Amino acid sequence: MFEENTCEIEYSAGWAKKTIEQARNYESDRYSKPARGRRLDRKDKAFAQKLYGMVGRDAHIVDVPCGSGRFFEIFSKAAKLTMVDYSESMLKVAEERYGIPENVKMLQGDIVSLPLSDNSADLCFCMRFFHHPDNDKVTLKVLKELSRVSRKYVALSFYNRNCLRYYRKKLRGKRIRGYYLSFSHLVELARQADLEIIEKRPKINFVEQQCLVIFKKA
Repeated sequence: MFEENTCEIEYSAGWAKKTIEQARNYESDRYSKPARGRRLDRKDKAFAQKLYGMVGRDAHIVDVPCGSGRFFEIFSKAAKLTMVDYSESMLKVAEERYGIPENVKMLQGDIVSLPLSDNSADLCFCMRFFHHPDNDKVTLKVLKELSRVSRKYVALSFYNRNCLRYYRKKLRGKRIRGYYLSFSHLVELARQADLEIIEKRPKINFVEQQCLVIFKKA
C-alpha cells in the first residue's frame, strides 16, 4: 500500500478529489478517445523518454503529480521511482495497474510540501499541473519545492499564453479553462527558484497551448 502524508495544499483542486471510477477512466477519457488527446499523449511520452535517457537507469525520478501512472512504464526502468499525488484514488488505480515493485514508492502528498529530502532526486517531473494554480505565489512555491528536491533537472508542462488557441478563445469571449503563463514569465519565476532553462518544446506555440520545458539546477 502507498504511504499517506498530511496535505497542506493551498489551492482549490476538485480534480484531485476523483472517485475510484473517475480515476480508472481518467486516462482513457482524456488520452485514448479524442484524437487530440492521443497526439498529446505521444508527445508527452516522447518527452518523458528523452528525460529518462538524460538521467539514465541509475537515477532517482520523482513523478508528481503522478496520476494513475501514465509514465510508469518509462520511469519505472530507473533505479528508483517515487510517485506522488494528492489524489488517493489516482494512487490506488496506479497500484491496481502496476503493483508496487521494489524500486517504486507511492506517496500521497502535497506538491508544495513534498515528503522528500533536499537534492534527493535526479529528475523531478511535473506534468499537467502548472495550469491549475491561479497565482504566482503558488506557482513559485511549487517551483522552489521541485528545485529543493532535485539535484539535476526539473521538467514540467504549462499552458503558454502565446498561442492561437488562447487568443482565439479570448477574442470570441469563450471560457478559458486553466491558467496561462507566458514563457518569459515562467522562466523568471524559475530563476527565483534557482532553475535555468535548457529546453522548450515546441520552440514556438502556434496552435496548441501545452508547452514542455526542462530546467537544470543553477
